[in-house]
Amino acid sequence: MDKATGTLPRLIAPGCLWTGGCMAASVSGMLAHYSCFLLMGSQRSILIDTGHPAHAEQVERDVVAALAGRPLDYIFPTHAELPHSGLLERWLSRWPEAVAVGDLRDWPLYLPHLTDRMRHVEGGETLDLGDRHFLFVPPVWRDLPDTLWGFDPVTRILFLSDACACFHPHTPGQSDHFSSEVAAPEVALMQDFNSKALHWPRFTDNAEGNAAMDALLARLDPAMLASAHGAVVDNWRDMLPLFKAGMARAA
Repeated sequence: MDKATGTLPRLIAPGCLWTGGCMAASVSGMLAHYSCFLLMGSQRSILIDTGHPAHAEQVERDVVAALAGRPLDYIFPTHAELPHSGLLERWLSRWPEAVAVGDLRDWPLYLPHLTDRMRHVEGGETLDLGDRHFLFVPPVWRDLPDTLWGFDPVTRILFLSDACACFHPHTPGQSDHFSSEVAAPEVALMQDFNSKALHWPRFTDNAEGNAAMDALLARLDPAMLASAHGAVVDNWRDMLPLFKAGMARAA
């Protein structure tokens, strides 16, 4: 595992690269991560989320370097929203043998010329990467109806799209830091992010969702949580109460 350098990319576990970048958030003085993750099994690889189009050149450079001559086999947009899927067509063109995987119920409408390179999957299905079977996970704190999460049983990283996300202060040199390497996020900032990204937390009591999240984490026992819009969480047991507070309705 690489040490933090201040900027992405960062190898967060053997065979798992974190890349992407940060952009100005809707809260003045704050930034938001726009991350994607390359997971390399012994025989096949998968890119989890496509990255934001603003970071296309960096993501391509980082992925090509990490693959070191290997092909990119699968591209997994966790849901049909720009930071998560906006580069799907570009990567399918860049890697002509790659296959898009995920909840792709609507994608034949968006990219009808690439329908033959789409594989629709549902929560509970797995993808053979050689030395591991990547698990597609039904999301708990979801964004859109087509959201899926993923879990790698080897590194024990849970990839959870928009969940456990937060705006962060514009502090240079912290883009690739784990949650244990930076100050804990402010609950109000998490509530603000969730009210904009997930929409529904402002209207509902999340007690049932919290219990479902507890059950999922107990079952998978992840080592890390990898969100597209926050620091990679390597101390989730300490952070979970904060994440639950961030899902609550703002006062």
